[in-house]
Amino acid sequence: MSTVPLTVIVTGVGAPPGVSVLKALRLATPAPRVVGVDADPDAVGLYRTDAAHVLPHAGRDPSGYLDALCRTIEAEGVSLVCFGSEIEMLVVAPERAAIEARTGARLVVNDAALLRTCMDKLDTIELLRSIDVAVPATVDGGEPSAVDRLVEEHGFPVVVKPRRGSGSRGLHVVRDRRQLDFVLEYQGGNVVQEWLPSDDTEYTIGAYRSPRAGYVGTITFRRKLSAGVTYRATVEQDDEIAELARTVCDRIGAWGPVNLQLRRTPQGPRIFEINLRFSSSAVMRAAFGYNEPELCLRDLVLGESLQQPVIRPGRAMRYWDELYLDPAEDQREPPGHGRYGRLLPDF
Repeated sequence: MSTVPLTVIVTGVGAPPGVSVLKALRLATPAPRVVGVDADPDAVGLYRTDAAHVLPHAGRDPSGYLDALCRTIEAEGVSLVCFGSEIEMLVVAPERAAIEARTGARLVVNDAALLRTCMDKLDTIELLRSIDVAVPATVDGGEPSAVDRLVEEHGFPVVVKPRRGSGSRGLHVVRDRRQLDFVLEYQGGNVVQEWLPSDDTEYTIGAYRSPRAGYVGTITFRRKLSAGVTYRATVEQDDEIAELARTVCDRIGAWGPVNLQLRRTPQGPRIFEINLRFSSSAVMRAAFGYNEPELCLRDLVLGESLQQPVIRPGRAMRYWDELYLDPAEDQREPPGHGRYGRLLPDF
């Protein structure tokens, strides 16, 4: 193992996934040097990393973003890039091989076609059906006859959510026809899905599959959501769910960190979402022994043989924290080097 600290870029460090990856890297062994990047100069993670850079917005200026990302990788001597933003992943995925060849860094992003499929909730359901994995009944909200059949078969409530989106934005649990018609009219691009009881049976599963050596393992949380992120999580050992996660990862050919969202029903687990990215619960997973950014470092950069991590039992509770800046720190342009800002001690 190299004695020189590795350098890792974490993107999107103003949003929950990027901040969570940043925190997980602080728990990693070996402990890397961390460079934070974001399009927003006020992104909180820029003030908690060893170096920081403001890049063009990937969605508004893709070519400018790609060029700035490459230059940052080269300037900082980066070995690994962990993405905390789906917009960036969509821009980077088609160029991954070229960027890796130019910079020598490894980028944690799946193939563009699979990434696009898993970012579309209807396409995700169709993908899962094609590999014989049980899913909730789901239809295109723009097809009235299909919606009618789903309601007739499963009744209310039903779930309406955008085909593309994350963090529960635009998700509605609809309890009657009038409400359903209203949501479908004023929120376009939806899927309509049977409601799976109950909120106490929702799980988030972190899985890791090496592009070199295949499947590694999982961690399973039974969770509660708030504002679209996991705010309470309990570690659970569930062999059926773990085997289901392995089946999905192997059959779709995903690699790196894979997040599955499901609910357990009387008929068994029903997956409703796949995210081919780091989760906002990455630091919770790391705290219980399953550190996905560290797995990426060991696998993609150091070329080590990986084993299923030993998972510690326990429960996590998320709460807000604050960062306090002195005037001198707040006037830096752009956010520069060193760990700036103060956090109050844990209460």
